[in-house]
Amino acid sequence: MKKISFKDIFVPSVSLFLICIVVAFLLAGTNELTKGPIAEQEAKNAAEAMKSVCPSAEKFEGGKGIEMELYCGFDKDGKLVGYAIPTSEKGYGGDIEVMVGINTSGEITGVEILSINETPGLGMNATKEEFRGQFLGEIPDGGFTAKDDNTGEKQQIDALTGATISSEAVSKAVNRAIEIYNSLEGHLKEVGNDADKY
Repeated sequence: MKKISFKDIFVPSVSLFLICIVVAFLLAGTNELTKGPIAEQEAKNAAEAMKSVCPSAEKFEGGKGIEMELYCGFDKDGKLVGYAIPTSEKGYGGDIEVMVGINTSGEITGVEILSINETPGLGMNATKEEFRGQFLGEIPDGGFTAKDDNTGEKQQIDALTGATISSEAVSKAVNRAIEIYNSLEGHLKEVGNDADKY
């Protein structure tokens, strides 16, 4: 049997170490190169989602003095017309990120899915207009719940077939946006509808 020398162990170990260093540097470099474009794409997607959920707004600004993430939407005359509120909730396959539009009359004007990783053909159907459209209109007392059997009550959302967890996650994310909107009541009275006060 051949005796294993120091060289037989050292050379492969050093080679493996050098390969790991090179791969680590390549991954770090790739991350740096793609970080900017990814952030730009995410910002573009968020801007498109804001416009989609708050269609009467011409521009959006973050609300000053508000300790939460939301965007105030203003029309061409600088009048506050609504809010675009991003929220998230844990679904079946991870966090589901949602953008919810609520106008100054307290009506939900849009719901867009920003990020979702649910089961194809089941939870992924939450991105479809038939499901998201159920949230539009006047905010119901007590918020939304997703049920398999729609009782006809306003707060009931038809759950996606085979994806109750995903349906409830979207409902909870929308409810969180409603809570944020409701917490703005004092702020609205203070600033009114003037964009210059934001």
